[in-house]
Amino acid sequence: MGPLDRRLLREAPESKRFLAGACALAVLSALFVIVWAELIGRIVARVFLEDGDLASISRLLAALAVVSVVRAAIGWALETSGHATSCRVRGRLRRRALERVFRARPTGLDDLRTGEVATGVTSGLDALDPYFSRFLPQLVMAVVVSPAILVWVAFRDPVSAVIMAITLPLIPLFGALIGKAAEERTKRRLQALSLMSAHFLDVVRGLATLRAYRRGPAQKEAIARTSEEFRLQTMGTLRVAFLSALALELVATMSIALIAAVIGIRLVNGSVALASSFAVLVLAPELYLPLRAVAAQFHASADGLAAARRIFQLIDLEPAVSAPVIAAAPPDPSSVSLRFEGVGFAYEGRGSSVLHDFDCELRAGERTLLVGGSGAGKTTVLSLLMRFADPSRGRIRAGTTDLHELDPDEWRRLIAWLPQQPRLLAGTIAEALRIGAPEATEEKLCEALRAAGCMELVAALPDGLETGVGEGGLQLSAGELRRIALARALVREAPLLVLDEPTAHLDAGTAAQIRLALERLERRCTVVIASHDASLLSLADRTIELERAAQ
Repeated sequence: MGPLDRRLLREAPESKRFLAGACALAVLSALFVIVWAELIGRIVARVFLEDGDLASISRLLAALAVVSVVRAAIGWALETSGHATSCRVRGRLRRRALERVFRARPTGLDDLRTGEVATGVTSGLDALDPYFSRFLPQLVMAVVVSPAILVWVAFRDPVSAVIMAITLPLIPLFGALIGKAAEERTKRRLQALSLMSAHFLDVVRGLATLRAYRRGPAQKEAIARTSEEFRLQTMGTLRVAFLSALALELVATMSIALIAAVIGIRLVNGSVALASSFAVLVLAPELYLPLRAVAAQFHASADGLAAARRIFQLIDLEPAVSAPVIAAAPPDPSSVSLRFEGVGFAYEGRGSSVLHDFDCELRAGERTLLVGGSGAGKTTVLSLLMRFADPSRGRIRAGTTDLHELDPDEWRRLIAWLPQQPRLLAGTIAEALRIGAPEATEEKLCEALRAAGCMELVAALPDGLETGVGEGGLQLSAGELRRIALARALVREAPLLVLDEPTAHLDAGTAAQIRLALERLERRCTVVIASHDASLLSLADRTIELERAAQ
């Protein structure tokens, strides 16, 4: 990747607009810095050569003050617009990455490490902020301002222009040489950060298991090692950045000193005018400043582009199911039968098929129970039905329409799903229930809670529907969580209700409450239940038994 990555410009159109605006501001900055230097040169010449007093230079001082304020405003506008662009770009890339992750891994991250994904879309993408707010503005200034100053100096003082033209390329040359080392260290630092984040999240999730097997001290040492590795990589990156700043300052200082010495000798000889020479001398630091800033901020560029590279890897994930270019209108699952015809399916990385020539019919408006031992494919059938995956053989039809002809998102809007391990995000119970139906009234929420058999549970909570649950909120038991999740599914009033092991891992009393809630459900939709719980047989209009495919 170069300092301007084409993929980043393509994925985030805001960056193109920012660059166009930055170029316009840089042109203004180049104009005003030249005017600023000319004013200083004239003021010095008038005071020292013409014995001018304050009144004689008052207009020049006023103009100098105005130009200085405008220059400061241009710098502020560049950095502010960079911050704003960074926020918009990061928001767009986060949405794109998360949408693609959900489409590619709809039932779980599988081969993706949760910690790495979380770090990549949060703190990892934050590295784009200095890239847009500091590096890119300075890069534009270096491309526009430095050549403009060099051209102006060539007309005013050709000798100084020659010195500038010879010394100016030394800064990007040294910056490129140092930048290679910084880029490699930045990659290692981001890898260390991803490893540390992923390991820490895995440890937090498995705290109960670690305590049970008394593996806490060993993991403490492992976290200490990964943290120390990240510290070392970070300090190494900063060391290169600081050394690069020292080297570039030294090159720029020596170049400016050379220009000043030559101008001084020529002033003594009387071969140049004081006003133009002083203006050139004032412009010399301004000539090198943008390039020095670009080189000094190279680590910001490396961090930002490395973070973007990781996000692009997520954006490039292949979706789990294909979407047709022209999708058919999805039929109502409560009024048409759903048929599996010769369906075969095998998970990637497994040698055997979970389903082989599977045929069944899920009749409209009925409660169908899928039974079978572990590994028989009950959850797989539900995943194929909800288009979390596509069959490798055969087809699934809703009425006369093949599910391949439907847009996956439109089809899923007709489905309410209760997974095996439901989760509640941080928020109130009302917010949790409205995830699938944002416009649901409080009356609808209470109706769903009564249907799920947990109205008394919610009524007994301190703040009722406004009680905080999920991460950092009230921790519900497994049975309470399952019933709240069932109510969340019912709020959607979807024509197809899919329940995956609704009574699994619950005590007898809680499982009975779930069964009672399912018995109360009105027959307004098609219901598909996957379970090995024999007590649910009485709820089903029809039972389909799955047998484990031959190995």
